[in-house]
Amino acid sequence: MASSDTCGETGEGMKNCTHCKYANWHRTDAGKLHPSGAGRCTFERKIPELPASMYFVSRPIIGGGTISRHKELDDHCAYFLRKDA
Repeated sequence: MASSDTCGETGEGMKNCTHCKYANWHRTDAGKLHPSGAGRCTFERKIPELPASMYFVSRPIIGGGTISRHKELDDHCAYFLRKDA
C-alpha cells in the first residue's frame, strides 16, 4: 500500500468515499451501482478499554455511517483506505 492511500500517513484525507475500502454502495437488482449514489460505511470502530478503576457512565453509541457518491463529506475522513486496484 502506498503512503498516499491513507489519511493518517499523509494528512491529506478524503472528503469522498468513492474509492474507500469501507464503502458499501447500494446496488440494483442487476448488481450495478444504484443511481441514488447511497451507501454505508462499514468501518468497525473499536471502543477503547478503560482501566479497571474506571467505567462508562452510559453505553457509548456511535451513529451515522451514511455516505453518498454524489456529495462530499464536511470534513476529511481519518479512516479512508483506498481499495486495492
